[in-house]
Amino acid sequence: MSTPTLLLLVLATWIGLVAVVRWGLLPLLERGPVQDPIVNLLWWANRVYTRLMHRVTFDGQEKLRRRRDHGGLIIVSNHTSGVDPLLIQAACHFEVRWMMAADMMIDALAPLWERLRIIPVDREGRDRSSLREAIRHVKSGGAIGIFPEGRIVTRGEIRPFLSGVGLLVARTNAPVLLVWITGTPETEDLRTSFVTPSRSRVRFVKRVNYTRDQSAQDITRDLRERISQASGWPLNDEPLTPGGRGPALRQGSHDRRAEEAPEGRPAPNPSSGPYLAGQANRCTMTA
Repeated sequence: MSTPTLLLLVLATWIGLVAVVRWGLLPLLERGPVQDPIVNLLWWANRVYTRLMHRVTFDGQEKLRRRRDHGGLIIVSNHTSGVDPLLIQAACHFEVRWMMAADMMIDALAPLWERLRIIPVDREGRDRSSLREAIRHVKSGGAIGIFPEGRIVTRGEIRPFLSGVGLLVARTNAPVLLVWITGTPETEDLRTSFVTPSRSRVRFVKRVNYTRDQSAQDITRDLRERISQASGWPLNDEPLTPGGRGPALRQGSHDRRAEEAPEGRPAPNPSSGPYLAGQANRCTMTA
């Protein structure tokens, strides 16, 4: 191949790439949930991933607004797998800021958490800045995603909701979108759930509005009952303990705090921790 021909080929290839980026990729990235093109690229990649790996289907998408400026919203869902937030976000054309247990946020992925604006939550309830940030975000017209059971739980029952969800609703007076997820990978390990194929289904059940005179406790109780009615699963009022089903504090299969308690000192009492709903002084909400 002669030099002029090679130069023409390189030039044509370059022009083609520029055209693809200018009239193909850039318009695609502009149609994402935010103005950040990198986050939008991740959003499109997530939509492809959830379709191929989890064959996700959606019901009730008409309850979602297909624009970024949707107004304040609180998404409340059951928690069956580590992929739950990815499944919900794949259907939302607006940004959902998820509340996630700080001890589950791997340090190596810190740039990703920051880019996605994840709100870290202290499971022990010592730091309420996460709740204040969530309230501020919703009042400014943003969406917050919460798994009020606090962790992945045994399928077939609804465990107590953490009281922080009712407090968030009461403080913002924002509508609540109830979501029910089924068919996700049946594994307790977070990493395994991301690579295990499934036939997941996300059902957007109902948008619920509460009056300003309803207490946080009443809202929490009502949301839990609505989720139970939507799923047909019975309520189990036994509080979740660190030894219950679900990801432990450092992605292990069980909680090590009891094992690591100093000799002669009693292990932490699960009934006094953030796993118990209904305590006025607890506002912890975790993914």
